[in-house]
Amino acid sequence: MKNIIVIAFLCISSQSFGSKISEGFKALSIYDYFKARQFFYKCLKKHPSASAFGLATIYLRTDNPFTNIDSAAKYISISKNQFKDTITYSSCHITNSSIDFLIEKIGLEGFKKYSGQNSVDAYNHFLLQFYFSDSTLLEQAFYKRDELEFSKVLATQSSEQITAFLLQYPQTTLYKKAKKIYYDFQFVEEVPDKSCKQYQLFIKQFPNNPNIEYAEICLFNLIQRSESADSLYNFITNYSTILTKEKAWKLLYGINVKKYNKEDMTNFLHNYPDYPFNESVTKEISLAQTILLPIKNTQDKFGFIDTTGNWVIKAQYDDAAEFKEGAAAVCKNDSCFFIDKEGKITSTSFYDETESYTDGIAIVKKDSVYFLLNRLGQMISKGYQDINAASNNLFVCKLNDLYGAINSKGEIIIPFTYNKLGNFKNNYAYYIADQYGLVDINNKTLNAHWEWVSDVDSNLIIVVKKNNKFGLMSVDESLILPVDYDYITNCQNEIYLLVKNNLYGFYNVKDKCFITALAYNYNSSFAPSYYTNGKYFKLIKGDEVALVDANGRFSINFGIYTNLFFAKCDIIRIQKNNKYGFVDRKLKSIAAVEYDKAFDYTNNLAITYKGNVCFLLNKTGGVAYSINDGEIKNIENSLFEIKINNLYGLLDQEGKLLLNPEYESIVPIYKELYTCVKNDAIYLFNIKTKALKKI
Repeated sequence: MKNIIVIAFLCISSQSFGSKISEGFKALSIYDYFKARQFFYKCLKKHPSASAFGLATIYLRTDNPFTNIDSAAKYISISKNQFKDTITYSSCHITNSSIDFLIEKIGLEGFKKYSGQNSVDAYNHFLLQFYFSDSTLLEQAFYKRDELEFSKVLATQSSEQITAFLLQYPQTTLYKKAKKIYYDFQFVEEVPDKSCKQYQLFIKQFPNNPNIEYAEICLFNLIQRSESADSLYNFITNYSTILTKEKAWKLLYGINVKKYNKEDMTNFLHNYPDYPFNESVTKEISLAQTILLPIKNTQDKFGFIDTTGNWVIKAQYDDAAEFKEGAAAVCKNDSCFFIDKEGKITSTSFYDETESYTDGIAIVKKDSVYFLLNRLGQMISKGYQDINAASNNLFVCKLNDLYGAINSKGEIIIPFTYNKLGNFKNNYAYYIADQYGLVDINNKTLNAHWEWVSDVDSNLIIVVKKNNKFGLMSVDESLILPVDYDYITNCQNEIYLLVKNNLYGFYNVKDKCFITALAYNYNSSFAPSYYTNGKYFKLIKGDEVALVDANGRFSINFGIYTNLFFAKCDIIRIQKNNKYGFVDRKLKSIAAVEYDKAFDYTNNLAITYKGNVCFLLNKTGGVAYSINDGEIKNIENSLFEIKINNLYGLLDQEGKLLLNPEYESIVPIYKELYTCVKNDAIYLFNIKTKALKKI
């Protein structure tokens, strides 16, 4: 600064300059600020640039009482604006360079002062009064000013305030950032409740907002959770873009086509002719009519054959389940996955375990965690320690060693607060706290104060146990029978078997009455079906047996048979001492009581044994087929399997031989089809056509 003063003082000798201005610079050179300031003010009108230069120097310096950076800014501005590049000025070294040098100094000092105040007003003042400053300082001041102003605007969380900011500062370097936040605020303001309606309005009204893509995805997520076909189709038609359209269409397909059968898929194409992947559905319709059956070859590998015995998907899997809903679960090299009927893997994911699809949902296990999987291959639930098969449309799951239940969307319906939770049946499940209680599908609980409770049956009744005694209770917690019995179980419909002091009887909950007294000898080794078929009731006293109907009337009285069984094909199996025979409903003999072992009639034939001979009897008691040192067993499709010397054959429903007993195994695989293994060869047998084909 002193150098400037010295340089300025050199011009004092110039006769072209006025004596007062010269005197001013002379006074300034000896730091006589009072006199210098007086001379400069007097010469300001006649010599504005030089006088203002001197005044700016005085006001910049801090060693005098006139220090004022704003005044320095004012006069250096005058000096710069009034400067004329003449010999007069150059002779005293007041040049553009010297003025610019002083400008730089004043600008820097001004910035130090006003940036230190760090306020919008201070920065605005600097920008207004020190406009001549270095561009770097001006940019910093603009940025700091805008940043402070923008911080205030952000605090309002208002898109309107951001709009006002952008209008006030259109050249701000924060414009791009502010514009983005403006769009974010606008989005938040327009969808405060995050509802479908608000997202829909936002998409329609603000197509230029970059958050529109996020709004579309949020809307899609809400709609897909609702699983409403109408809402989803409306979304596809009016709101979806390339972001969601394909997923939305496929989700709509999954909602409408649960079982992946021909009828569902055909109806879908009829209802949605604009489906963009209709060719794939047409193909699936064709494949849905193709029946493929899992079968293991002689090398213990599974593949799939058609109903004529031709391999369609070659044997290559370590395990395979049947096709359900258009997909089959298979395992290979310790990985499980799903394939379609062309053998193509339906998704890129692999699992530790897989279960077949039911109503479009499969349970899978991956990394020791279970999930629900939809037909699109998407995991629709979080991971759980275990997931049970659906019952009453709820999946009972285990999480953090506690139990709850989720629905088919993966939403928690029953909170995970139970130590144990049974599967829901008739809208109720048992739970265990310290003891047993009941919870319904709406998470309404009945008190847990029982040692044990049964599942809720179709009568909405449960068997309860306390102090090792049993009673009957309805789901409204009212007792039907006191907790006073040694055992109670539901037999059929509204009929219950009651036991007390090793004596049994029957109770009808519908009529609220006992069918019989508790007066008959109970044997716990027999199932409830041994005692009643729901229409008739077997009564046992010692070595005698009787049969009564629902009104307590005797159909067969005591003293006739040692044992008897409920009629099948209108024929009653009876026992006298250790021999068995058959009578009709009028107790007329069908087959003599001479067999060592006998089974009830099935499909008008009965299996009996006498000595080493096994017989197949018809309804008149005649022998339809017999085999020495062998066995006969009823199997599917009204057929009978014969076994002799560990080889198997087949009889039809009339006892006629279909296959000689020469096969190592005979297994039903589909309707009239059986696989038969013989000498390491596999055959497919069709009982309808009698065709036997080597696979």
